[in-house]
Amino acid sequence: MFGFGNKSIIVASPMDGVVVSVSKVNDPVFSEEVLGRGIAVKPESNHVIAPCKATVDRMFETGHAVSLLTDSSVELLIHVGIDTVNLKGRHYGKLKNSGDVVNTGDVLMKFDAAGISADGFDTTTPIVVCNSGDFSDISFAPEGPIKEGDPLISIIPK
Repeated sequence: MFGFGNKSIIVASPMDGVVVSVSKVNDPVFSEEVLGRGIAVKPESNHVIAPCKATVDRMFETGHAVSLLTDSSVELLIHVGIDTVNLKGRHYGKLKNSGDVVNTGDVLMKFDAAGISADGFDTTTPIVVCNSGDFSDISFAPEGPIKEGDPLISIIPK
């Protein structure tokens, strides 16, 4: 169940779109939660916002993914699209760099969803809590429409 308690750490949706279970992502690294527990969003916007106050741990050179370390020690990975590293940065624009401190709502990167799709890639965007084991519980927003900034992940500290 998706919950909000006093102790919950809330991670917002980094984009407008449709929430889907990570088990439906067409990549076993994400669908089998190899990197950690997660959720995915099928984007309906062309940018990624910071889902919480954080430090950009790594902005991938190709701009297709970003890892964040939140002030609450949550390690997040936002990966725009499936196998999109193979685009070598085409259709992506980085607006922040590794080491930057960002606030909720800051735009981290832009992307051309239509261009990514036209090149034959799935734009489904996994959002993964890479250090899932460090927390008591993680729950996710239900499948369906979501707006950027709406609660997406609720994390209960140990």
